[in-house]
Amino acid sequence: MEKVTTAAGSIYALWILGVVSFLESAFLPIPVDAFSLPVMLASRKRLWQAALVASIASVLGGICGYLIGAFLTETLGAWIINAYGLETEFKGFQNQLDSKGPGIIFFGALTPIPYKIVAIAAGVAKYNLAIFIAVSALGRSLRFFGIASTVYLFGPAFMRLTKNHTGLVLATLIIGTAAGFAALFFL
Repeated sequence: MEKVTTAAGSIYALWILGVVSFLESAFLPIPVDAFSLPVMLASRKRLWQAALVASIASVLGGICGYLIGAFLTETLGAWIINAYGLETEFKGFQNQLDSKGPGIIFFGALTPIPYKIVAIAAGVAKYNLAIFIAVSALGRSLRFFGIASTVYLFGPAFMRLTKNHTGLVLATLIIGTAAGFAALFFL
């Protein structure tokens, strides 16, 4: 974990965080928390910058996901949904956007539910793009600034925990990501 934190403190860390946040929100199955957390832990001076970069890049990635859903549904959009094995859940999710759109988008932006699925579904449904962007910006900002606030308050204690219990911390991150996917099945 120390090597990851050292790399996360490099001058390129914010750029890498931005790229990963964008790609994760658009289509890649990479949990952005695995990148944002070490960057935030590496430097208290750049903590809020990291939250801002992750928020902005993630919303831009969500817009890309929306555009994939709106214009590439039959090709790239279908491939992404099939890659996650969420064909049935995607249809139900898409139908719920009509009646509960802002709540679903906010929930997907804030929680470990794969935000890219929310973004693609919103694009397929041709959901109002301005509302999608506004709700996504609110949800993603609350998520990343919430993580930053937690790191600010508990960062040194967390570093001690990860140093002594790296396996437990990694298992918790993996379980949290899996819980996000499981939540899609129950929406």
